Amino acid sequence: MQLVCTLRRLTPLAVVCLIGSLAASPLAFGQPAGPHITEFMALNDSTRTDQDGDYSDWIEIHNPAASAVNMNGWYLTDEDDNLDKWRFPSVTIPAGGYLVVYASDKDRAVAGSELHTNFKLSGDGEYLALIRPDGITVAHEFAPAFPRQQEDVSYGLGITSASDVTF
Repeated sequence: MQLVCTLRRLTPLAVVCLIGSLAASPLAFGQPAGPHITEFMALNDSTRTDQDGDYSDWIEIHNPAASAVNMNGWYLTDEDDNLDKWRFPSVTIPAGGYLVVYASDKDRAVAGSELHTNFKLSGDGEYLALIRPDGITVAHEFAPAFPRQQEDVSYGLGITSASDVTF
């Protein structure tokens, strides 16, 4: 993340608010070195269809690293007591790239095909996590639960770049 601004144009209160908002951001100072969940939609009723023509929930994974990462053996889960619930096949996310996985309960994990977890997301809010290949280390999580969701509105991290900041 890069933040470019001229602080002399900001009031002291604006500087405090800016620093406070950056510190509260999950990726503000020390973006995860590896893949993480950047966005998801738990109530997809009309925005994005899967290969079957269904409006399945979806989860977006981002690789912020300067090199590609193979997700083979990583996991997604919606249960904090079942961290290895759905296993990624051997799929690669390029450097700076994204991967969408449908949370459809269709359980499809074939490299080169559309990916579908063995669970759906709850619009009422629930635990959601990306787990490292050891099956126990949490790479990124929404805990104890992400908030109640709205129909056809995605939820995720507010990643800010210099072009996104307006003073």
